[in-house]
Amino acid sequence: MTPPLLRGPVRVAVALAVVLALWQAVHLAAIVPERYFPGIPAVLAAFGDMIASGDLLSGWALTFSRATIGLIAASLLGIGLAILSDLSPVFGRGFRYISDVLQPIPPAAFVPMAVFSLGLGTKLYAFVVILVTVWPPYLNGSAALEAVSPVQVATGRMLGCGRWTLLWRIKLPSAMPEIFAGIRYAATISLVAVVVSEMLSGSNGIGFMIYKKAFALRTADVFALMFVVGLNGVLMNGLVSLLRRGVVGWHQKMMERQE
Repeated sequence: MTPPLLRGPVRVAVALAVVLALWQAVHLAAIVPERYFPGIPAVLAAFGDMIASGDLLSGWALTFSRATIGLIAASLLGIGLAILSDLSPVFGRGFRYISDVLQPIPPAAFVPMAVFSLGLGTKLYAFVVILVTVWPPYLNGSAALEAVSPVQVATGRMLGCGRWTLLWRIKLPSAMPEIFAGIRYAATISLVAVVVSEMLSGSNGIGFMIYKKAFALRTADVFALMFVVGLNGVLMNGLVSLLRRGVVGWHQKMMERQE
């Protein structure tokens, strides 16, 4: 039996192997012209060339750091807004209308407005990423805090817990598994938002590299960069899962016992 710590990496490796095999099969079948759908060897060669030049590593570092910092900021803000909504139902009802309006807007729609108001650079990425990433932690957190068992709340009050103690000791720990589910979803959104922002208004990063290579018809390079973006998503999800295990590992153990 595979040890629990290795199950995730093993599954990722198997899934990646299946994708690569299907990719190469489609290439060999010549369903799409080779110019627009290169084989895996060509993609790997392009990947190696970009690694050797140093462009890929520098672009990856910029994109990953922007997405990670944006995710952290958006998660903290989302949890804070969820707590505020729980403490003030009036605020919660009013802010829910704002989230209903802003949440469906795609990241690309915010970029032109952000360029005019904030210019290019760190402020632009921070604004776009946080604005489109904050909603999963907020909505999951708000719903989870609202759904805490009345029995738990009543028991806490019987034990003398005040409003803040009840929030920090009972309601927030109970809501954390759902909050982390929102953060995990937000990790993907954060990466998408950064890549889109780099493609539309950046001068560096993976998104800018994809844009530049695509217009030069360097399709092997583009596909190599797309794989890097996908691996970034796997890495971010892995980091969120590790953090979740450290914070709410008790919940996972309880679920395993019930099974």
